[in-house]
Amino acid sequence: MVWAAPLVQLMLLVLPSLAGPGPGFSSRQRTAVVARAGDSAALRCSVLRLHDRAVSWIRSNDLQILTHAGVVFTADSRVSCSDAAADHSEKMLDDDTAASQEWEGPVKVHTLRLERLRLSDSGRYECQINTEPKMSLFFNLTVIDTELPTVQVSAAVRDVRGALGGVAQLTCEARYVSWGELSSDTLAALPPLRVHWQHEEYALDTQSSRGGISLETERWPGRSVSRLTLAQLSASDAGRYMCAAHGASAHLHLHVDGADITEGAGGGVEWMQRDQAVARVSSAPRQRRHHALALSLTLALSYAGSLAVT
Repeated sequence: MVWAAPLVQLMLLVLPSLAGPGPGFSSRQRTAVVARAGDSAALRCSVLRLHDRAVSWIRSNDLQILTHAGVVFTADSRVSCSDAAADHSEKMLDDDTAASQEWEGPVKVHTLRLERLRLSDSGRYECQINTEPKMSLFFNLTVIDTELPTVQVSAAVRDVRGALGGVAQLTCEARYVSWGELSSDTLAALPPLRVHWQHEEYALDTQSSRGGISLETERWPGRSVSRLTLAQLSASDAGRYMCAAHGASAHLHLHVDGADITEGAGGGVEWMQRDQAVARVSSAPRQRRHHALALSLTLALSYAGSLAVT
């Protein structure tokens, strides 16, 4: 059967494509980690559609295989590994926008953990999938002997004014601060500072039906500046705003000139409550007219019934 060999080759080509895409790495990974000497560090590698393949962690400077398929291959008691299905926080990647289609299908986070860190643990680590050819994603660990930097958020101008129907811009800066000087390598390894905005207690959405909301962010190592622009200002835009990053925040207040707004003692905007009160008051005369009409109709029907009986 001469035709059998070509048929087998064709099946070998077609069957993998029918099974769907193979393993891969999520494009949303935090591949740079900074930790303090003596603390612990976790390198998290998000893998898509692993199926029957295995993940290894390899230290690049000496090509030492640290773990393979969930088993530790080093005598260093400080090293451990684990894997778990990705939860919502992993998919959001530090309060960033949700990952999109790539999270379809089985997703696992393979974690390499190092305890009691030493300065010599700094370097590159490889998350490897044993496909053919092998797939690798590299992580950089930076161990420092000083306190980890904290995040500070500040507003360029705390009280911002804008005209009704006009444009207002609110600006906030987030930066890492430390008692000691941070090297450029350390700053580059720190998580990026993503600034998020709230108006009163609601998160701002640039895609909301209000329209006219834009967000511009400039980033440098260890520093971010976020500018929120609001066009076609209305009375509802006035009030308190908050910009936040990594647990730190700053507050601003927007005043809309030309809008009939009454601010309460707490600084909140009360125009909605006033409008609702006006609506309730204006509906009261209509309700009284309806009651009077219903009463007149009842009396008329009763009188007509009595005439019919007589």
